[in-house]
Amino acid sequence: MVQKQGFLMRIRQRLFGNKANETAMELLIEDPEQSFEEEIVHTTDKIDLSEQLQMIRIVDEYTGQFVFPRIVKEPSWDKGFALQNEVFVTLGDEPVYRSNMEVFFQDSKTGERKSVYLVSLVRFADDNWRVFQVKGVMPLLE
Repeated sequence: MVQKQGFLMRIRQRLFGNKANETAMELLIEDPEQSFEEEIVHTTDKIDLSEQLQMIRIVDEYTGQFVFPRIVKEPSWDKGFALQNEVFVTLGDEPVYRSNMEVFFQDSKTGERKSVYLVSLVRFADDNWRVFQVKGVMPLLE
């Protein structure tokens, strides 16, 4: 019998593969439009400075390796990070923390942002933060 699990729990299983013998049927979402209790934001939490710096380091390493090597940028542009100090917490079998960060390039003379990327991070319970998705909000023209 397929155990009914929330969407976020299935994402965790797909990302981290905590079950070696899962079948494809167990990963299917019966009704993706249906909300599960553990997917509802129950609270927001503050992120302390050391954790913010850790998240910036993780995003910087990830984008430096997978996103920015294939784009062209001007040498006069500076890279910056904008992280909200709040994280959304959902409850269920284990808490799931979600936060978004903007990574941007701006002209060092004018301060105008030239390219902006939105990075979504997730953390399951006491695990480390991981990059879940990177989306070009205002990407460079190539």
